[in-house]
Order: sequence, then C-alpha cells, then structure tokens
Amino acid sequence: MPFKKLNFSMSPLNDNPASFVGATFTNGFSHSRGQPTIKFSIPAQELMLDTKSLMLSGQFIVQNPTPAPVQTTIADVANYSVNNNSVANNMAENTQINTSQWNGVASVIDKVVIQSKKTNQELASVINYSQYDALKTGYMYNKDEYKQVPLIRNLCAGANHGAVNRHLNNNPETSVVGGQAQFGAQGQNSKFYGQFFSIPIDVALLQNQSLLLSNNYTGGLIITLHLNNESSVFCTRHRRTGTAQPLPVLDGTTYTLKNVKLEGKYLSPTPEDLSSYQSNVLLNSRQNLINDIVSTENSSTYTPQLQMVKGIVNVYNDDDQTNNFNENQYNFRRPLGLIEYQQAKNNVRFPQDFVVKSLPNTESVTENTSIGSGVLTLAGNNAGRNGIIVGQEGMASMDVEARLLFMKSLMGRKVGHHSATIELSKNAYASDYDAETAPPDTATGTGSNVDGDLMGIGADYTNGIGMVQNFVNQDYELRVKSGVNSLSVDLSNQRNNNIEVQETFLRNFSQMNLQSLQKVM
Repeated sequence: MPFKKLNFSMSPLNDNPASFVGATFTNGFSHSRGQPTIKFSIPAQELMLDTKSLMLSGQFIVQNPTPAPVQTTIADVANYSVNNNSVANNMAENTQINTSQWNGVASVIDKVVIQSKKTNQELASVINYSQYDALKTGYMYNKDEYKQVPLIRNLCAGANHGAVNRHLNNNPETSVVGGQAQFGAQGQNSKFYGQFFSIPIDVALLQNQSLLLSNNYTGGLIITLHLNNESSVFCTRHRRTGTAQPLPVLDGTTYTLKNVKLEGKYLSPTPEDLSSYQSNVLLNSRQNLINDIVSTENSSTYTPQLQMVKGIVNVYNDDDQTNNFNENQYNFRRPLGLIEYQQAKNNVRFPQDFVVKSLPNTESVTENTSIGSGVLTLAGNNAGRNGIIVGQEGMASMDVEARLLFMKSLMGRKVGHHSATIELSKNAYASDYDAETAPPDTATGTGSNVDGDLMGIGADYTNGIGMVQNFVNQDYELRVKSGVNSLSVDLSNQRNNNIEVQETFLRNFSQMNLQSLQKVM
C-alpha cells in the first residue's frame, strides 16, 4: 500500500486565462470564443497516478448572443417560477437557456484523447463522449439524488431540471448591495466569478488501477479534451415559441470555462507495490458506431471486430435533434411509435430468441374498446392527445421487458437507483404531442425540452456473471418496426416525417500492457 499521497492541481498546457473586457468574456476555453481544446501534461516520474481521484474543475460562464454574461438581477428572482412568457418579458433569460439535464457541464466535452509522453502513442480515444456520459449518469442517480450537493458539482439536476437549471447557469450579480460591490474592484475578473464545477473524466484507462508514470511504463500522459460546439450544449426551454417571444434566440449563445484545473493524487509506491503491480490490465472500453432509421421497417448490421463484447446500446435522435438550439439532443427516446424489434447474431435471434414487442402500440387493440380509453384514435387535437391512450400517455410507449433489457445492456445489471422512470417517459411522450400545436399566442411556448427521456434498445451479453461475446468477423443485426418517417396521424406531426439517427455504443473488454503500451481489442 502506498505510504504517501501527494495532492496536485495543474493548469492546462495551452492555458489562456479568461478575461472580462468590454462587457464580455474573451479567451478561456470555449468552442467559439476561446481555446477549443484543453490539454494537460502529466510528467513521467517514479510515482503512481491515482486515476480514480482525477477531477476536472473550474468555473462555467454562459454568455448570451450579445455577448454578455447571463446575469439576472435580484428583481428577476420573483419570476424564477415562470416557465412561459404568458406576460411579456417576465421569463428570465437563464430559464430560456438550458444545458443537459443528465450531465450538465460535462456535455461540453465531445472527445477525449490520452497519449503516452514516452512514445506519443494514443492509448485511448473516446468520441461522442457527452451523449454516453449523459445516458450513463442518468442511470446512476434517481430524481432525489440529483438534488444532492455532490452531484450538483456537474451543474445538472436530472428530472428536476425544469425548476433547477435556471439557478445553475446563471452568473452572480455584480451590482452594489448594501453599499458593497459583490466582487470588489475586480468585478467579473474576480477568481470567484462563475459557476464552480468539478467532474470526473469517464474514460476506461482513467477508471482502472493506478498508473505507474515512470519511463518503464506509461512515461507520463498527455490528456486532451475536445470541446463541443454550443448547439450541442444548449437548448431552448420550448421547441416552438411565440412570434413575439421577447427573449433572444439562442443562436450565438456561448460558454466559457475559466480557471480550469486537473486535480488528483499521486501515490508514492513501496517496493511491495512495485513487485505486485499488474502490467496487463483489463479495461471497460466502449466504441461508437452510427447508423439511421429511414422507414417503418429498418435493419442495421454491424461487424464490430471486437473479441469481448459485454453489451450493445442503441439510442436515437431525430435527424434535426443534434446541433440544434431548438431541440434537446440529450432526450433519448425510443424510435417513434415503436412496435417491435429483434436482435440477432450471425442471422440467428440472440440474446432473445423472440421478437420483443412494445404494447400497446399504434397497431394493437386493448381489452377496453371504449373510445379514448383503450383504442388509439386519430391525433386530431393536442388538448385531448387523442393519438395516445388518454390518461395513460406514458404507457403507450412503454414495455417493462424492453425497459429492463435496455438497462442491462447499458449497466450490465439491474440497477435500483436511476432516473429512467415511467413518469419521465410519460412526460417526454406528452411533450411530443404538445409540440404539434403552435403556441396559442405570441408570448408562450409549446413542446418542453426539459423533459428528456432515457430510453433506447439494447442487448446485454453478460447475463450478470461477466460473460462476453466474440464479434470478430461476426455480425450483429437489429431489426426495428416503428412509425419512423411514416406520416402516421396517430403520431406527433412534429416527428412523424423525420428519419432518426441511431447511435450505437459497444461495451467491451480490452486488454492493455502498461509497459509495451500495446492494446488488444
């Protein structure tokens, strides 16, 4: 056991401190208004890096299109509970600007690359980081746990997002209160200005055993974080807003990260630690593939070329849902109007040898045949949501079997603490129908973006005992029957003519030798 632990806090190699000049922040780290990458150098030394202690910390500042920091005054607090502009100009700006409800500030990370300083060899590369991190985090904490202080360090609130997010992306007021300026003469340039955050970096190599940094092993590390564009970080509160919405559109909204640090611990190993150190490690890796659903009956086939696959996770976005300020790309819904799906390995149904159905659906008839209670009728009007079972909106897209299978594909087991509830799916489903009606006047919005779901389609191969499947030169196939691009009147007319993007994450074991730095997938 190491006899000494050394705390460290390091600035980025490419640090360019943010400064407040001319009523706006410049420099710092930002996709649009500063450095689009953050690079850290961990030097080679006779110490171990305690990977599980690594945290990325700093301050998060949101700027409106002006650009100026989003900063509501004390007078605006009285309107914090207002979610629509039912009375002109009374919804606060920080209520209109929303970040991911599942992983908050971590959504600014698009890609993570880790290299050895000894050879410049790439040891790990994770793309589409923010989406998978959001999905996984949502399955780690329930609605109440998202309210607790340790998780708020991510600046996210889960299913509480609609009420809490406005407090998390707001910048403090700098005016004089009680005869005292809030941040003294420094104002916005104060080191205390901005929303503080502290987040882990969820990459397999940094979630494993401690890493020896000596030249006989990794030889030090270079960690590079590539930042997301703003339209992948922010979204409006509503998908459709009134023509005279007094708030500015989000196009041009930016973020700035200031005082960014990588913090953690070095461990000073004993001779016993060095003699028992395992050079060969097994990593919980993941790969990302992409496909689409373009019709009501769709088939996707992959040949992953991976030896030890633990699970396959498929999530879906409408084709206009990503890189769009008016949509929440962290709203993970099943394929629109899902009827059934089946998964196969090498053309044989597996791991389930049957078709998984989602009931009730737009083709099914329930026991109760009275109109509005058991039969799916034409969409018609938003008020009655006649396209779904009235009063049971969430159940029209739910199937407890498919829900459990997806949870196991993502987490490898059934988890008791998570946010993927029936209530959450019901709210997300109802918001789709709400969005089909234009705002009733010029000052309101329809189609909430703050009711994101956490669903998808997946396959778990571990069976709870760590089993894996070999997919080297072998095929995975997913067949989906749904209402995608069907123009069905039983489905939301805001979505029934869209194709959907299918993001596939493959959870697999990979092996790495920490001396030769060779990796086997």
